[in-house]
Amino acid sequence: MGLLSRLFEPGQNGQAQGGQAARGSVMSDRARAQSQRGGRAVDTTAPAPPPKPEGDDVPSLLRHNQSLVLEINRSAAHLPGLGVVLARSVTDTVRTVLTSPEANMLDISVRVAIFGVLTDYLPSTIRTYVGASRAAAPGSPEMAAADDQLVEQLTALRRSVGELAEASRMRDVQALQVHGRFLESKFGQSDLDL
Repeated sequence: MGLLSRLFEPGQNGQAQGGQAARGSVMSDRARAQSQRGGRAVDTTAPAPPPKPEGDDVPSLLRHNQSLVLEINRSAAHLPGLGVVLARSVTDTVRTVLTSPEANMLDISVRVAIFGVLTDYLPSTIRTYVGASRAAAPGSPEMAAADDQLVEQLTALRRSVGELAEASRMRDVQALQVHGRFLESKFGQSDLDL
């Protein structure tokens, strides 16, 4: 009997051979078959869920945005139509900013603000409304007030995200103007020209 056989099939010889053999004796049949073929043992436990996207880099923000779009779609039955439109308008504006050619050069303050909108402000607004709509009776004054509050909050979020996008574009324009003035002063006509 070869060395590998004794390590991976300790029961055949009737005696266990130390640490590897003892561990090998509790291997599953599938893992034992794979190890005999030269493969490595496969963990048969359930796979861990994928890590939650974190961070304020552009790819993470895009994943947050997509995750939020899915949450809005799942909650659509509990939201008024205008609420769904406004919430999706926020995510669409964010996606436009994050997929623009200048997205990788976004100012950190813009990325942090977008991160807050995607991970806190918009989801908490939607979740709070959904909770309120489940607790209140349809057509009640509480639901009408909740509808008004939702529309007001989503309108404010939409406006602030639009202003963020505009501020980001304006920073680019301002930076270009400053650079143009620098180039003009550096390489433009000089009073010293003869």
